[in-house]
Amino acid sequence: MKLEGKVVLITGASTGIGREAAIEFDRAGARVAIAARRKELLDEIASSMKDSLVLKTDLADEQQARDMVDKTVKHFGRIDILINNAVTSIVESSDRIKREDLLRAFTVNLLGPVTASQQAYVHMKKQGGGHIINIGTPGFMIGVPFYTPYACSKAAFSAWTRTIQGEWADAGIVVSEYFPGYTETGAVAESAYGPIPMDLVMNRGKGLLARYFSGARNGADIARDLVALAKKPRPLMFSTFKERIAGFVANIAGIRIPVVKRMADTARKKLGVM
Repeated sequence: MKLEGKVVLITGASTGIGREAAIEFDRAGARVAIAARRKELLDEIASSMKDSLVLKTDLADEQQARDMVDKTVKHFGRIDILINNAVTSIVESSDRIKREDLLRAFTVNLLGPVTASQQAYVHMKKQGGGHIINIGTPGFMIGVPFYTPYACSKAAFSAWTRTIQGEWADAGIVVSEYFPGYTETGAVAESAYGPIPMDLVMNRGKGLLARYFSGARNGADIARDLVALAKKPRPLMFSTFKERIAGFVANIAGIRIPVVKRMADTARKKLGVM
């Protein structure tokens, strides 16, 4: 499918994967709506784009999540592709994580994109079809320590994605799940421990899985994948073959649990907690 003239709405577009995706889809000739909480960053990105719409949006607010989609359709006349990319990440040990942190993670990482998808469904069904791309993570299959709110909410989001893939197919809507794997995005996790390094759980160079995770991709790599996925929609796309292997290995408890234990030990040392 050619992307020239297609209308694409990207959430979490102010930084990282979302920012790079906005730039890449603009280059491909798409008309791009970019949504995030920080309007000043969105304005900066939009200044170099050909045909864009800036949408200051907090996905934790149900009405804003719906309005974001409706404003896109009002401005461009339709919506062809919705990319649910926005996410919040909270770092804390599982025995200390607060209920309100779990609720916040589920609100942004699950309920926000669910609402956006439901609103996009209304418009896409009327126009005869569309494409929803949900950014998942293989991390929930592994059980990455100290990232409980993120892992749990993304696991639920994956379940939502796979449910609507069949349920919405008759409406002409293709729903894709994309697993990016470990990506250097510059995103900062929330934590009472202070600034959190991207490689918190990685003991680089030690062990097969650690070496795999050390080969991080960047936002531009992922953006090119998303453009390719938009041009050729499919139900599931992994960033690389290594993500497929990691997903398979994650189902072997005898391998996964010792690896996750080492990750937890590494995180505790870096955070200075026991």
